[in-house]
Amino acid sequence: MDGDVGHFVLVPFPAQGHIIPMVDFGRVLAGRGMQVSLITTPFNLSRLQSTVDRIGKSGLSLDFISLKFPGKEVGLPKDCESVDVLPPSSDFERKTDFIVRFFKGVAMLAEPLEAYIRQNQQKNPNIPTIMITDFFNPWTRKISEKIGFPRFVFYSVCCYTLISDRIFSRGDLSGADDAISDLEVPRLTENMFFPLPEFEYMRSEVMDSDESADGILVNTFYELEPMFIERYRKMTGKKIWPVGPVSLCNKEIEDKAVRGSRSLVDDDKILDFLDSMAPKSVVYFSLGSMTMISVIQLKEIGKGLEAAGHPFIWVIRYDPDDPDDPDEVEEWLREDGLEERTKMRSLIIKGWAPQILILSHPSTGAFFTHCGWNSSLEGISFGVPMITWPCFADQFANGRFITEVAKIGVGIGVTEIIFLQNYTVECETIKKAVERMIDDGEEMRKRALDLSEAAKIAFDVGGSSHTNTSLFLQKSLTRVADS
Repeated sequence: MDGDVGHFVLVPFPAQGHIIPMVDFGRVLAGRGMQVSLITTPFNLSRLQSTVDRIGKSGLSLDFISLKFPGKEVGLPKDCESVDVLPPSSDFERKTDFIVRFFKGVAMLAEPLEAYIRQNQQKNPNIPTIMITDFFNPWTRKISEKIGFPRFVFYSVCCYTLISDRIFSRGDLSGADDAISDLEVPRLTENMFFPLPEFEYMRSEVMDSDESADGILVNTFYELEPMFIERYRKMTGKKIWPVGPVSLCNKEIEDKAVRGSRSLVDDDKILDFLDSMAPKSVVYFSLGSMTMISVIQLKEIGKGLEAAGHPFIWVIRYDPDDPDDPDEVEEWLREDGLEERTKMRSLIIKGWAPQILILSHPSTGAFFTHCGWNSSLEGISFGVPMITWPCFADQFANGRFITEVAKIGVGIGVTEIIFLQNYTVECETIKKAVERMIDDGEEMRKRALDLSEAAKIAFDVGGSSHTNTSLFLQKSLTRVADS
């Protein structure tokens, strides 16, 4: 179907870990000559503005369509249009209520999205519409069925974890035993998934949405988990296309720097710091954009990183609703003297960090991560072994994949969801994990570099992910022609 063009409408779930890989895949499709529209909201668009400007200058046919988010209608404060900016709370029930309201608001985007698609079809009647929707947006199913166009589901989760989720969501633990022994991987545990009874309806809707989809795209690559990709195909009965790592579409330094958002720390300062350090010596510590931890825990992290004696970049996010004074972090950093004592070997970033800019630098030697799949895959893509600290949801399964399947990381023994835990990871645990990885992690580093090379080959022209993207385009355009 060379020469055929489709209008691909991409609908990410409004969270950084979902939006960013969808933008990357939009760039991939636009680079193949497709017309792409990515659906977002005003607040999220403002975060992406630097990326939008870069794409605009590149000439790629990738438009960002901003739909008004109905936050007021569902009882959320102004600009609460992404999961990571929901009102913070140490009260678990209150936090859950905000998340439930947010999901309701996201589903209410259906009406304006349908109106946009219909209007675009009237303007461009000869260009077929094809939707790629985040798995957390099952409500898009009704739009595709109502108007009549193909819909594909995009997962920013690996197939290993998707298999685990399907087993436990069905309550079939005997099936888990069979799958685990068959695939020769460690036994999974039930507490890896976020226990929110309020979302049981959502799990059912997601599975129904997947079953009615025309196929599933996954941000992984075949060489990373071939047996799990094949098993997931058999479990779903669907065509599965591994098309990642999509982050590898960001080849220029500026693209890496602005991906997702702008850091408060100047990019040149970050690069100057990394350039001044020995190869594979720097520990990059980041627990993602959603994890808010206590002031007490932050102090333990700081003490552990200092005690380990290695250079580090530490991304700090703390819970401003913590029972302690939220200014205590700033006060501790200032009065304790951590920054001053470690100024020759540390860089502390408060807020957003240009992650792939850091991970792709030769000086980065270890990634202390929450095991969100985007972060995990980015670590793999750039050959950086990981120290795993899963916090909630799929992160426990992802962490297990890193440490026990890919064997490119070490865990620190966290088994409880961070929102529910009543303990603190002590500085000595953090110190020992860093020492083990930097000082004794040569075998893990070698495996990580081998996987990095495999990822780049897969994403490049002729590789498995590049070929899968071609097959997906052929399938989606053929599906339109046959309908």
